[in-house]
Amino acid sequence: MAFGPFPAMRSGTGIYGDGLVTDPKNWKEHKAEFLIGLKEAGKDPLTTPVLVEQYVVVGGQKELNEAVSKWRFGPKAWKPYFNIRDPKEIEARAMREVPAEKVSEGWPIGTDAGAHIKVIEELFQSGATMVNIHTGQEDQIRAIKFYQDEVIPKMRASR
Repeated sequence: MAFGPFPAMRSGTGIYGDGLVTDPKNWKEHKAEFLIGLKEAGKDPLTTPVLVEQYVVVGGQKELNEAVSKWRFGPKAWKPYFNIRDPKEIEARAMREVPAEKVSEGWPIGTDAGAHIKVIEELFQSGATMVNIHTGQEDQIRAIKFYQDEVIPKMRASR
């Protein structure tokens, strides 16, 4: 996993790694540094795996609130929270420091398969080779079935 320009280019990824695991924001902001590292190492960007973890919410405000409450620390997980050992302290700081709307920025929310597909397709078009779907809502089965029945078949049909 790499976050920020230096790790994306150097630590375990572009030069030394066999691929990249990251989130959509860091992928979009630091893709260029990763590609520079690949080039410097003589690696082919077309054969180097890039897994992007995309958070989603299947449902409405209730499900969004559930997911945000579990992942409130997300926007600051690597800086500055990564060095805090006590999860209660991380949670308390995140509640004070991270606005709820910041947490779900860039997440597809709702039951419109098209909105979810759009976000995923944009990641693939940007060079991601795998997209890992993640949801923090209580009803995980609902999200899995939605993707099984509504999102994946439509994505397959469009390829």
